[in-house]
Amino acid sequence: MKKLYSIVIALLFITQLGLNAQTLLAEYPLVEDGVDATGKNTDMTISKASFQNDGIYSNGIYYGSDTTGSYISTPQIEGFNFDDLTIKVDFFIDEYPENNIPIIMAGTSWRWLSAWLDGDKIALKVNNGSFYVVSDVVIPLNQWQTVSISYSKAEGEAKLYLGSTLVVTIEVEEITNGGNARLVNSDGGIGKAYKGYWKNLKVYDAASVANIEANLMDNVSIKPLGNQIQIVVPFTSGDVNLQMFDMSGRNIGEFNLNQGKTFLNTPKGNNIIMFVLTDNKGNRLARKHALNN
Repeated sequence: MKKLYSIVIALLFITQLGLNAQTLLAEYPLVEDGVDATGKNTDMTISKASFQNDGIYSNGIYYGSDTTGSYISTPQIEGFNFDDLTIKVDFFIDEYPENNIPIIMAGTSWRWLSAWLDGDKIALKVNNGSFYVVSDVVIPLNQWQTVSISYSKAEGEAKLYLGSTLVVTIEVEEITNGGNARLVNSDGGIGKAYKGYWKNLKVYDAASVANIEANLMDNVSIKPLGNQIQIVVPFTSGDVNLQMFDMSGRNIGEFNLNQGKTFLNTPKGNNIIMFVLTDNKGNRLARKHALNN
């Protein structure tokens, strides 16, 4: 109950600050565990999948027919907007599939939106295969790539992006989702599973990928390390202002961060801290972290 109360306070506090961060519904870094960094959702379900290569590895064996197969799934994403959404994940493959395999799948019993590898090409599938378009874009091996799949009911379009480049657009008036807001590594209907790596899985309640890609703040890393906090700013667009707040909204620290790693002493007596970062373009990021001090 205490944890739930803290999360509610944190979400109210973000709203009071007027941040854009409330559009981020879930964020699973998938570097060492299946925890949602936003604190809004429970942990991912992970079976026979290992953390390596800075992400999580799925072995390409469908778990429904072989017990050695990898299974990775989010819970039902809280606040999921089926009419206006973007799902992003970084992926890495070291070989091409013989035919086609999903990269990431939205939905389980009814698989309604997904990105695929079709040989060496990337593809978009909508409404359980009612629409399936293979692009002419070849995915390079042994390189991290970012794929985004989005849907806007107002525009009547589903889209697939590689990085910030639009690759496929499918006109579809209605997506039949069955209320299933889980993201998985497999297509149970045809018994296929992704073979490769994931990291940085994110879900937004907006289909505007261009605005999301422009917000470099999403790439900032915040990691508590004992009595210190490591913050990594990986881009060069000027200084980043950091403010730290306790759960009552009191400002307990403010700093200007340059590109690279910054180590700060952990504020004493505060178990939960809201980190608010603002770049020189006004982009903002808010993240809540529980600290052991």
